[in-house]
Amino acid sequence: MNNYFPDLIGQKAVKKKLSFYIEAFNQTGVCPFLLLTGAKGLGKTQFSKAFGKNLNNKDGSKRTFIEINCSTIRNNEQFFEQIFLPVICDNEVTILFDECHALPKDLTMAFLTIFNTETSTKKKFEWDEMSFEFDFKKQTFIFATTESDQIFPPLKDRLTNVDFEPYSQLELGQILRLCAPKTVIQDDCLKEVSKSVRNNARNAVMRAKEISLYCGAKKKFLFSLKDYEDLCDQVSILPLGLTYTEKQILEVLNKQGSATLTGLAAKLGLSKTSIQKDHELYLLNKNLIEIDGKRKITSKGIDVCKILESV
Repeated sequence: MNNYFPDLIGQKAVKKKLSFYIEAFNQTGVCPFLLLTGAKGLGKTQFSKAFGKNLNNKDGSKRTFIEINCSTIRNNEQFFEQIFLPVICDNEVTILFDECHALPKDLTMAFLTIFNTETSTKKKFEWDEMSFEFDFKKQTFIFATTESDQIFPPLKDRLTNVDFEPYSQLELGQILRLCAPKTVIQDDCLKEVSKSVRNNARNAVMRAKEISLYCGAKKKFLFSLKDYEDLCDQVSILPLGLTYTEKQILEVLNKQGSATLTGLAAKLGLSKTSIQKDHELYLLNKNLIEIDGKRKITSKGIDVCKILESV
């Protein structure tokens, strides 16, 4: 099978699945309505763009790619008048609806009808005394979200799911090297840097930019473990890529032994929702805390706290 994603690291299962749909599309002109799901920073948008670039129009040219953040769509009127008619209608395009869990309710209901098709490649939708025709040989639809549980279930049933998985440390290292092409990152250093990029490609790209800026400022091409320690000091990179709020949570739990979510929120001056959604998930992923009614620090978390004391 052809390598349609030469510049993207990892996600072997995703690549195989999308490659199948690319080859099928380029022979048939038809692609299923795709739903890309997974945690933040796993590359859903980048894979969507690469997928779109590999779709050929009837004349052999590459299909135009359009990215739309669903939080900017207010209602049906805006979609049909400002997006469908001028951009989608009668054009050969691939459209990515990013953060699709944020689709407005009336457009979600419209999509239930529009994407309710089995054998036909065309669908007419009546709205506001007007008729809109969708041609699925001309228009390819991709949806992406980090919160697939918030998509209206009947709409989700009409989409073909492509699920992303976390990156391995080796893959994160490969992304770091790919995104810092003018810098030689020593192997022992690469291992340590990979630990700080929070399991996702987006953070690895950001860290690679910091390394490139550091080496550019120092006028050097070799990046060593000593250089990384210096960079950590200059831009405040904590062990395992922890945020300072996550550091505070660990310190509170290490001192108290355990705490309720309400107690943590009061101690840190944050909302309970913020702690749950923005900070606890990574600590749980790294096995630094555990939740059994109360929040408790693990032995690994205690070890990390000892390291943080010297930072």
